[in-house]
Amino acid sequence: RALLRPMHSVDALTLLVTQVRAGSLPLRVPPVASMAKLGAASAPASTSATSGYRHRFCDIGANLLDPVFRGEYRGKTVHRADLHDVLARAAEVGVERCLVTAGSAEEAWAAIKLVRELRPTSPVALYSTVGVHPTRSLNFLPEVARSELEILMAAVSAAEEAASAEGAGGEAAGRAEAARAALAAAQERLLATAEVEAAAEAHVAELCRAVADGTSDGTVVAVGECGLDYARLFFSPATVQRMAFALQLRMAAEVQLPLFLHSRDASADMEAACRAHPSALGAGAVVHSFDGDADALASLLDLGLEIGINGCSLRTPEGFSLAARVPLDRLHLETDAPWCGVKRTHVGAAHVRPSAWEEVKQEKWQPGFRVKDRNEPAQIEQVLQVLAAARGGGSEEEAAIAAAALANSIRLFRLP
Repeated sequence: RALLRPMHSVDALTLLVTQVRAGSLPLRVPPVASMAKLGAASAPASTSATSGYRHRFCDIGANLLDPVFRGEYRGKTVHRADLHDVLARAAEVGVERCLVTAGSAEEAWAAIKLVRELRPTSPVALYSTVGVHPTRSLNFLPEVARSELEILMAAVSAAEEAASAEGAGGEAAGRAEAARAALAAAQERLLATAEVEAAAEAHVAELCRAVADGTSDGTVVAVGECGLDYARLFFSPATVQRMAFALQLRMAAEVQLPLFLHSRDASADMEAACRAHPSALGAGAVVHSFDGDADALASLLDLGLEIGINGCSLRTPEGFSLAARVPLDRLHLETDAPWCGVKRTHVGAAHVRPSAWEEVKQEKWQPGFRVKDRNEPAQIEQVLQVLAAARGGGSEEEAAIAAAALANSIRLFRLP
């Protein structure tokens, strides 16, 4: 933990929480003039629509590049682009800052462009990240190596499907094991070649160029989304993921930006990678969309990492309980929009209060309505409501969580 950038002390956070609960800290956004005095260069252009909200938020993870915010679903345009509407709703519930997450080099440049284009008019201060999502780790490889692995991955998927249909003990199970072994051997062979090493280094160099460009004006604030995802190995095999993650940890150490991490069914290897690259944690790190078990949470906290909570984090009884155990000085709130909303089937759904906006199906879109099953930053207040219930409930608990999470996010990402 000594390798991490210094955090606010627990005593300071306790004082903050006490002040919020006592009502001595304002929960409303200061007027525009006051924000200018604070030197908020990237502050929202207007706060007139947010004069009545109760809590203030930083959504640390929103996929605002997703086509659904352009009105496109499964390749078909269903309604007009409505990202400005989405951001207006976010501001109305108190979202002051939001990180636009990128999952590839191409998306990193697109996120930088989007943030800069929206900055003059957005009621929410936007920032972005630079990194490669673990499911896109094959992007680090040259085309020939990538194609070979994709063929072997398809063979593994087909063999495993046949084995599942046949049942345990059949010949298909043996073929599936042989396919997995062939994939593992190919990864080891290919990653040792000079061609793959050169391509991977070139990809890192492209990411570094995006970081340099984006940090020049405060647009880029983190390296990520990067990490490990063993729940979806059909996108990228594990050995390639570990290589890509190690390269991005090295990059984070060089550029000294905080890490925005992804971990699915890979807690042991995540911990091992972070311990092998301690300098990468020097600027801090948050594991977003946490949905692991108690051991995983303990491991991440022991590493000094921080935890992002969204609807997916709270969907099961175990997740609901574990989220309450995240220390307030390590907690961040997020939506992971347009995914990971609080669903009616989730254990904490009963704690969600009615929204100011009704939902309509995408094909019936109209201004002033949210799109059904499309999560958006305004729904961060639902995450807060469910998490507060997990921690005992009540308006004081909500206020304490919101204040702590906002302070943590501003600190970790060095936001104005």
